[in-house]
Amino acid sequence: MSGLFNEEPTVVMRRSNFKAEQNEVAHESIKIDLTGAEHLIESLAIYGSPLLNAATELLGILVTISRQGSPLDIDRFRQSLIKAISAFRQKGVHLDYHPSIIEKSCFVICAAFDEAILYTSWGEKARWENHSLLSKTFSERNGGEVFFQLLDKASEQPAKLVDFIELQYVLLMLGFKGRYRHKEQTNLHEIKSDVYEILRHYRPESVLPTPKTPILPIEKEPWRMWSMRKLAALAGLLIVSGYVFSEYWYYNRSQTIIAQSQVIDKTSVSINDYTLEQQIEAENDNAGNALKESMMHNQMNAVNWEILLAVFSTSADANQLASVLNKSGYNTVLKQNEHGIELVIKASNDLSSIRKLNSELNVKFGLNATIRKAQK
Repeated sequence: MSGLFNEEPTVVMRRSNFKAEQNEVAHESIKIDLTGAEHLIESLAIYGSPLLNAATELLGILVTISRQGSPLDIDRFRQSLIKAISAFRQKGVHLDYHPSIIEKSCFVICAAFDEAILYTSWGEKARWENHSLLSKTFSERNGGEVFFQLLDKASEQPAKLVDFIELQYVLLMLGFKGRYRHKEQTNLHEIKSDVYEILRHYRPESVLPTPKTPILPIEKEPWRMWSMRKLAALAGLLIVSGYVFSEYWYYNRSQTIIAQSQVIDKTSVSINDYTLEQQIEAENDNAGNALKESMMHNQMNAVNWEILLAVFSTSADANQLASVLNKSGYNTVLKQNEHGIELVIKASNDLSSIRKLNSELNVKFGLNATIRKAQK
């Protein structure tokens, strides 16, 4: 980080035109065990400051705010940021910092997120200032003012708070302006310069590594492209071969299909003759069945039928049911025999009418009436 403002001459680097030495070392496939690789980010140390290392995930999200579109669910996005800040606070508990430094770090990070989101089109449309991270986490709304107040106080004792100052410097370099957003930028540039001078005193200069030209592996030369004449000749040969093959295949298939169709025609003629005979026999059978049904129907209509409603042991019960049925419009008759007193409906030779009447009585009066031939 300290190398951002170095006044060093620009070094022009060009790739020299030389042929890399041939390397005939065989490349062996190496299998790497990636079990638990998802947890490596937790112990990844990018910066010299443990505070910045703990805030790496939040800084990565902050950088993408200005480039990403509107979240599908603003409330869910806000909760995810609050959860990430809580995770940063939990990491800070295990670091060698005073709890107030961790709280102030969470505060300045929330202020940076609120400002970055508020000045996006979707943040302004969603009215982010009404539900900002500072208001949710610290019940504060003047993060742009408090940020620089904390920076001034930390600059008074840089030896103890250099990591916190460095975190604020990174946030400033990522675009945080706070109370200077709508003011002259000269003061903000001076603050950045002063903070950089403080950090330069406590952070050693880092020398950038010199790039080395890698040894390129030997690759086979690509095939030379064919001329248009060769390609046209090859295409014509493929077309002619395909046409000849398709004609040969169609000829063999057609001969088989023609032979099968001839067999089918002969079979269909035999089937048609057999079907015609079956139809004639079926018509004769249907005519005989219709005649039989007509004769049976006439015989059934020649018989008188009656409906047996119930059998009673006492005349009082029989007369009571007969009275109910007679009032409903049914003509009933009481018959005395050795089984008891029978209550019946008068006889009729129309069997279909008798059946309808029987069903009607059973449904209407809950009887178990039956049809029988009329008793003399």
